[in-house]
Amino acid sequence: MQTGSSGETRSVVGAADTRGKHRISAEFKRLEQEIRFLEEEIEQLEKMDNASAACKEMLINIETRPDPLLPE
Repeated sequence: MQTGSSGETRSVVGAADTRGKHRISAEFKRLEQEIRFLEEEIEQLEKMDNASAACKEMLINIETRPDPLLPE
């Protein structure tokens, strides 16, 4: 971009650079927020029991109890 003086050129480039920095900063903050969310989700998953173990335990409980609707 050519203007009458070099000072004007710098101010135009500086303004464009500031908007670019703002967009980069906003994207960076969004990514940091997503990282925090995923880290929290991973922590929750690590605290949970394995689904297969929970299913096996439930099957054992169901199989040992007689079904009240079925005749004996």
